[in-house]
Amino acid sequence: MANLNGSRVSRIVLGVAAVVLALSGLGIYTSDGAKKARAREQRLAAAQEAGPAEVGATLEVNVVRVRHAAVREVVELSGVLEPVRATWVAAENAGRIVEIAVAEHTHVVANEVLVRLDPELPRAALIRAEAAHVFAKSELARQQRLGKRSVASEAELDKAIADERNTYASLLEARTRLAHTEIHAPFDGLVNSLDFDPGAYVQPGTPIAEVLDVASIEVTVPVSARQVGALSVGQPARVRIDPLGNSVIRGTIARVGHAPNSKTQRYPVVIALANADGRLIPGMLAHVEMEVGSANSMRVPSRAVLHEFELDYVFILEDGEKPGEGVVYRRRIDTRPVPFRPDWVEVLRGLDDGVDVAVSAISQLRDGLRVRVVSGGGPV
Repeated sequence: MANLNGSRVSRIVLGVAAVVLALSGLGIYTSDGAKKARAREQRLAAAQEAGPAEVGATLEVNVVRVRHAAVREVVELSGVLEPVRATWVAAENAGRIVEIAVAEHTHVVANEVLVRLDPELPRAALIRAEAAHVFAKSELARQQRLGKRSVASEAELDKAIADERNTYASLLEARTRLAHTEIHAPFDGLVNSLDFDPGAYVQPGTPIAEVLDVASIEVTVPVSARQVGALSVGQPARVRIDPLGNSVIRGTIARVGHAPNSKTQRYPVVIALANADGRLIPGMLAHVEMEVGSANSMRVPSRAVLHEFELDYVFILEDGEKPGEGVVYRRRIDTRPVPFRPDWVEVLRGLDDGVDVAVSAISQLRDGLRVRVVSGGGPV
């Protein structure tokens, strides 16, 4: 009796489970997602059975004709503006600063006085040197007169000659020391640093001021071994300066390195920029565009490429039976980015010259779909 009751309960449980499964399956089958999926499958099956010639061309697309062509290769590199020349002028004598003749961050001309040191001691030394030289000259003249009368010995005459030469050298040294109490600008430029005040005492070799030649500005950029061969002195370059907006400044390649940097293994290229108006300031960030030759390549607009599972595809157009219509077929291609042109990609493999590629409604296209061409067909 117990066995019969257990069997009856098992059948009831199995029946309930079967009903639940049936209701779940019915719910899934009748859900909105399932209905839409079945509708898509039915439309796709109908389109495939009908074939491209029987499907109505209701989707409008734009196309472009692509082919291999010589394209200029342009590189854009960044660097920092630098003066053509930069020099620290230093004190040649020990002394006390008595005058700062120019202000920091001002323009100076060549040989303009920057700083004056106390000249009194060098002037006193010059007076002593002049007196010693005058006495040595007179003694030499006296020895020469005596020598003509055979009164003076050759040794005394030689000593007089040596004394005159030594005192003359001391005189030149004293004149130079006095002249060096004035520290001059070595060339026309900008005083970038002069951090002294009157009364400061300096030693020989103490850096006094940094002078920058900013009449012309340079920017150095690194290029690869493949690019350096296409560059030469005098070649033009386009430069944009960040703080000056998007205006383009014309530059010229001044020097091309013939050996790579030991750390980066790239070749330095120096571009010169005229700076008559003084707008360009050392330290500004510059972006340099240069042509590094041309290459024969095929390019398509980025919007024409369909990306699926890390693979790239385009839809090519073949002529249809009616004017203005065609059939699109999906074609896999290999691509790589075009430097500084994110709106284009270079096609390495997968397309022949002269094919028309769809550039609109890409997400709505499928293999074998008939479309209406609204524009295009011209070369890229």
